[in-house]
Amino acid sequence: MMGAHSIRGRAIKSINCGQAVLTGMGIRAIVETVCKNKNANGKDLCEKINDLVIQGVLTKKDADILHKLRTLGNEAAHEVKPHNNATLALALDVIDHLIKGVYILPLLLSNSDRS
Repeated sequence: MMGAHSIRGRAIKSINCGQAVLTGMGIRAIVETVCKNKNANGKDLCEKINDLVIQGVLTKKDADILHKLRTLGNEAAHEVKPHNNATLALALDVIDHLIKGVYILPLLLSNSDRS
């Protein structure tokens, strides 16, 4: 399975090649991957995002933002709706924040506790 960071790289390539629909789908795939990696429970992505709040992985505000990315990804995947580059760039900034908050900062904190 491809990791969130790897999918992020492909989403960046997609936006740089003008592939707005693929970028939107990649953004949704990253959110799905984070939920899977964190063993989020739920029958759909909406419930899984909400479960990350219950687990303490995300704040409620973070989840609200991810729900917007989920909707963006759904529109790309199911309606073949391209979003504009500004919206996609902002979504990718949110993804960067997500990856940093869920993976990088906890790892850095864990490593600093060992020192």
